Amino acid sequence: MLPAAIVIGLWLWFNASRRAACLWGTVLLGVYAVVATSKILYKGWGVGIDSLDIAVISGHAMNACLICTVGLSLLARQWHPALRWPAAVVGLVASVWFSVTFIAPAVHPLPEAIAGAIAGCVAALVFLVRLERLDAESIPISAIAIGVTVIILCAGIPKVTAESLLNHCAMAISGVSHAFERADWPGRAQVARY
Repeated sequence: MLPAAIVIGLWLWFNASRRAACLWGTVLLGVYAVVATSKILYKGWGVGIDSLDIAVISGHAMNACLICTVGLSLLARQWHPALRWPAAVVGLVASVWFSVTFIAPAVHPLPEAIAGAIAGCVAALVFLVRLERLDAESIPISAIAIGVTVIILCAGIPKVTAESLLNHCAMAISGVSHAFERADWPGRAQVARY
């Protein structure tokens, strides 16, 4: 999803509004910081929300909800501004469904996927509501075509995750010899890939 986030930022910076691009960058960094903090706290100190069965906030679900919602809304507003909010709702519903249907059983436990989906949905809505206050120009169809092509091409390359970097940061900050994993959580036998 990172290539799509970069494409959205470039669309905004070069075509729509530099203020909108800065807003996008701020929202993106803010929600990524929330997810990274949850992972560093768990991996470094074993801190999670045991009562909700949440070790970390799912970055996969957060990305799906943020990028799909904002991307669909931006694309829809190019055809007709009145379509921007219906497209955002479609993006929210589809990405939350994807998070609980595919991310939850494959990558994270359901509560973590839901937490990530909530973070992504909130970030998407913050961005889209704030975007309403900015005078953003339309994005040329050529820029949309190039951006969508880049996203499609990037979908076929191997994915790189930040997990090893987060593990290293968590160990360096906390001083532990190995990063906590889900199996380390008291009473938990299920191992999830983060």
